[in-house]
Amino acid sequence: MPRSPTSPATRIEKLGIARTRAKTELKRGETLSAAPMAGLLGVTWKTLSGWCDDIDGFAESGAFDRGGEGIEYVFRPLKTIDYLIKHFTAEREARAMRARRTRKLAAGNALDDLPDDYSLEEIAKIVTTAAKVREERERQGQLVEAGKVTNAVREAFSKMQQAGLRSAQEQDPTGLWPVEIRESFEDAINSVILSMEMAGRECIRAIRGGSA
Repeated sequence: MPRSPTSPATRIEKLGIARTRAKTELKRGETLSAAPMAGLLGVTWKTLSGWCDDIDGFAESGAFDRGGEGIEYVFRPLKTIDYLIKHFTAEREARAMRARRTRKLAAGNALDDLPDDYSLEEIAKIVTTAAKVREERERQGQLVEAGKVTNAVREAFSKMQQAGLRSAQEQDPTGLWPVEIRESFEDAINSVILSMEMAGRECIRAIRGGSA
């Protein structure tokens, strides 16, 4: 039988609801034709007829009488539901066993907390999403570290520039230097400060990966 896109666990849950309805809403021994039976199960007649054709042993179980050529199908609701529950329970267990083997081969014990009936596609989505979240956290962590380094670099160059600006005063505290010497000294200091500014900008740009 082709694999259903609906999980066995979901099928079993819906069948349980249908069984409760059958016991409370139907008379003892009452039978249903195709459309009402499909409605009770919450599926289309196409789905139910596919189960009648494809589920091993279903047709021989006595749960229904097959119709055709103007003759209606006749379903015995509780027998039909109980056989389907038995079938999907077995399918759930088979999927769980396959999933456990696949997880063990792929990731050891790392995926043991996932429900057993998760498909490989669902597991792949979870793993991919987790990887993206981890990458984003790492990226954000790198941005935080880069920000800290940037601030440290700015603070260091600022202190060096302030030291340069204080140099003339510290070297000639009484102001006795001739004007031309003091101007020459200040020009040299300003040149050093400008070089520091340019070096600081280049350093910060490199930390940010080329952006200003």
